[in-house]
Amino acid sequence: RWLREAELKHGRVCMLATVGWISTDLGMRVSDSSAFQVSTIDAHLSMVKFGSMPQMLVWLGLAELFGFMAMIRMYQGKTDRAPGDFGLRALYPKDEAGQYQMQLKELRNGRLAMLAYGGIVTAAVLTGKPWPFFAVVESRATTAGDRSTFCSGLQKAQARSSTAPRHAEKAEMERSQSLPFLPKPAGLTGLVGEEIGFDPLAFAETFDPRWLREAELKHGRVCMVACVGFVAQQFMTFPGFTPTPNANEAIYSANPAGWAALLFLAGFIESSSYGGKITMLDMFEGKRDPGNFEFGSGFLKGKDDKAVNDMKLKELSNGRLAMMAIGGM
Repeated sequence: RWLREAELKHGRVCMLATVGWISTDLGMRVSDSSAFQVSTIDAHLSMVKFGSMPQMLVWLGLAELFGFMAMIRMYQGKTDRAPGDFGLRALYPKDEAGQYQMQLKELRNGRLAMLAYGGIVTAAVLTGKPWPFFAVVESRATTAGDRSTFCSGLQKAQARSSTAPRHAEKAEMERSQSLPFLPKPAGLTGLVGEEIGFDPLAFAETFDPRWLREAELKHGRVCMVACVGFVAQQFMTFPGFTPTPNANEAIYSANPAGWAALLFLAGFIESSSYGGKITMLDMFEGKRDPGNFEFGSGFLKGKDDKAVNDMKLKELSNGRLAMMAIGGM
């Protein structure tokens, strides 16, 4: 399974790389900037100088992390995932025979692309010319007999399709909406937003999911206030603090007494909100809902369950956005 996973991944990358190389040689660019007006061979060095290579490595590394988690769960027998399956079903046939043919075509095209890309790079370096690396004849007759198929031919594959081995039918695994190549996390059941199913590192299977949601809501609320404060900092200032238009410098201009007052206020809220029960083991005694401090709950009175759930989901989503926003700001 690991070998097939690696083969499919390399094949997919080489199919994209082959199309990208030819497209670049044909003059296609993502921008008219002079930084992009380079040959395909020099594109790598240009990306490093331009600063886009580190960003690509970060995003690719993130995708690899999620893929690694999916593979680990497959090896542990927790999912019925097949090698190379990341849950993408666009243009995927519904019938079993069609799915087998689609998988076979992808595998063969990937193998061909790995060979093709190696040949493209070699020809480009040796000739110093763009694709197709040789003089193009304007008119050239081709016949059906000139064409051949890769890996024993599609005709034989089609003939075999009726007798191809079939895997035993398995119950369809319920997949995560956010990461369809992973199963829906069981630990999020009963929490707002559980239908999204985002828990790729399975934290909810290790820690109390209520404690995790409590922390998520609290950080989200703090970051929503922080985003507003970051912008408002240049227009208003608390009494006793030094006006500082640059919010990044405000932390250094605050006087010790002001800092002490803010820390005391934050500590008092933290210690009194739970009635002295601030550990993961006892903070939810009494069946308290995560994040519910009876603050602003009056706005939910008289609303049906759907409206209450929508309001909680909006708070959760805006809090997640704010956590990313304050980091970017």
